[in-house]
Amino acid sequence: MNELNKLYKAMLMSWGSVIKDDSRIVVSINGDEIPVRIDDMDMYLPLSEVLDGNCIDKVFFHPACENVTSKETEVFKVIRRLSTLKLLTTFTEYVPIIFGVAGKTAKQAWRQNILDMLEPLKAAKRTYRDELKKLFQQMQVEVNDNGVDNRFIHIKVTKGGGRGKTGEKVYYKAKPVFPFYNEIIKRLARSEGQSDNQTVELNGFSVSIGALKLAAHLFQQILPIVETPDDLEIESTSQVAARLCAYLGCYYELAEQLNRIQNTFRADFDKAGVYPIDTNWYEHLDELPEIYRQVPTLDYNSHNTQDEEVQQTSNQRNNTNLFSVSGSGNRNQGNNQGNNNNSNNNNKGGNNQPNVVGGNDGSFDTTVPAMEYGDNYIKTEIDYMAGHVNHYAMNNNGNQVIYQCTRHGNLLRRVESSMLNNMGGMNMMGGMGGMGGGMNMMGGQQLANGMILLPNGMTVMPQQLQQMMRPSTSQGAPGGVADYSMATY
Repeated sequence: MNELNKLYKAMLMSWGSVIKDDSRIVVSINGDEIPVRIDDMDMYLPLSEVLDGNCIDKVFFHPACENVTSKETEVFKVIRRLSTLKLLTTFTEYVPIIFGVAGKTAKQAWRQNILDMLEPLKAAKRTYRDELKKLFQQMQVEVNDNGVDNRFIHIKVTKGGGRGKTGEKVYYKAKPVFPFYNEIIKRLARSEGQSDNQTVELNGFSVSIGALKLAAHLFQQILPIVETPDDLEIESTSQVAARLCAYLGCYYELAEQLNRIQNTFRADFDKAGVYPIDTNWYEHLDELPEIYRQVPTLDYNSHNTQDEEVQQTSNQRNNTNLFSVSGSGNRNQGNNQGNNNNSNNNNKGGNNQPNVVGGNDGSFDTTVPAMEYGDNYIKTEIDYMAGHVNHYAMNNNGNQVIYQCTRHGNLLRRVESSMLNNMGGMNMMGGMGGMGGGMNMMGGQQLANGMILLPNGMTVMPQQLQQMMRPSTSQGAPGGVADYSMATY
């Protein structure tokens, strides 16, 4: 297992996920294992042995390859749900333990701030405590189907711009929002002067003012940042996994704040079997610029495949399984994602509807994906034999770049001409190499656009040819050719 997969595994396990023997990812909740799925496909850890096998009906966890210009990908939405559920679960586990501590005799070693935290809980009526338990059960990870926002926490990620605290360019920023707590504070402000026994409505739920006061107190003691959320803003200054790093930086600070309260009452938490959230993996995020290429760019990770509004509606229909995400119902990958540096794009990447060639099951979506900074779009070609769509560009260094997509418009990989040249050398091609039309070991000819024309008329990418030349092949692929849609290069 390479370093990137070790990081992914530690990250997922810290959120309550289990990696099965076949690398499939499931979430363990109260002893039940719930599969993580996108478009009805199980999600897997991208280990080499899995990528080199049959990848049909599989989706992989590789968020570090997300393009800096993309909207939130389907895999990123899974990360949101896993991580916020972990924070919510931890918070709710704390409440009965802290009430239990408050019922004990105060220790002489306790500082005044600890006594101030426990005193309101110690004096709380039993009816308020029962109401509080039911109130906290209303907290959720996602907005309700009817639009009611009972989210415990939302980590808001926005594009950067300008220079950050260190003077470097900021690509993304992240800071926490506490929708449920904010509603509690608003409701208490509107109820000022009323008795604690008075019942009020909170997002359609009836609760006493006394229980709301207890709820606000617990939020402020367990997660003090709820009072000044703007103080926790994390900046991402690297293009590699910019959104991911900003988000996880904010998550890390929230998890650590939850962990701190356990240090005060360590024995009580240990007795209850509640332990700190594992954040040891976080320090390895700094290694992403060096290790993220250990796994190739993979579908559902590099670009969002669906319009945000359509996706939100689809996901609400799938709330019977919080970890089942819809993405490909509308392959509108090209929305507002025209090349940001190119005036000769022919508007291929900016249409509100995908560009489709063909019809019925033979359709090819030729929408140009969002290209990296400096890549200038040239043309699009369909490889009918391989079932791929290739978008050609030229970068600022004068190198040819190919963005290879699935027939549905989902990005598989980005290849620069320097990579193509290296693959065209003696090690792989056994011939002239380069872009000059040399012959390769399979008798094919390298074309000027970097593709390989095989004797049977099939046109393939150099990395596809490399897969075809491997001794081990996927038995399920036509003609014994390895499945290269998820292959490394």
